[in-house]
Amino acid sequence: MNIELRRFRIDDAAKVAHLVGDEEVSKWTSNIPFPYSEEDAISWISATASSSSRKPYAVELDGLLVACVSYWPHESDGIEVGYWVGKPFWGRGICTKALKLLLESDNFPTQMDVFAKVMVQNFSSQRVLEKCGFSFFQSGSVCKAGNEFDANFYVRRAAT
Repeated sequence: MNIELRRFRIDDAAKVAHLVGDEEVSKWTSNIPFPYSEEDAISWISATASSSSRKPYAVELDGLLVACVSYWPHESDGIEVGYWVGKPFWGRGICTKALKLLLESDNFPTQMDVFAKVMVQNFSSQRVLEKCGFSFFQSGSVCKAGNEFDANFYVRRAAT
């Protein structure tokens, strides 16, 4: 399995919209609305390309865009990570490998604690975090489309 990370391009918009436009993918994210259009993808790619704080990376499997891993500042002087994988690619270990690549990349700030929030029913995502060295930190909630959902918060402490 050859997985690589790269920055998103505008010509990825149709593929992004197709992958995250699936309700089964969108429901596990706090920031991706459903339905999700190609115009939504163009806006998101454009906004994050010019952002100094949001760092999304396209995940390619053998040259095909299949997922996203990203990071941004966390409210407690750390970094927060998030990710999604297109449903046809679930269960292949792609997300675990992609998140490890992100965390080990030269661009990733290794001197800070890294946080992640996962809806409590999303057991697959919780396993991804555990395989990448994260530990359960506390219970909380995430807001999606004006609704609160129970969530587990994870942390990976910076190396000291």
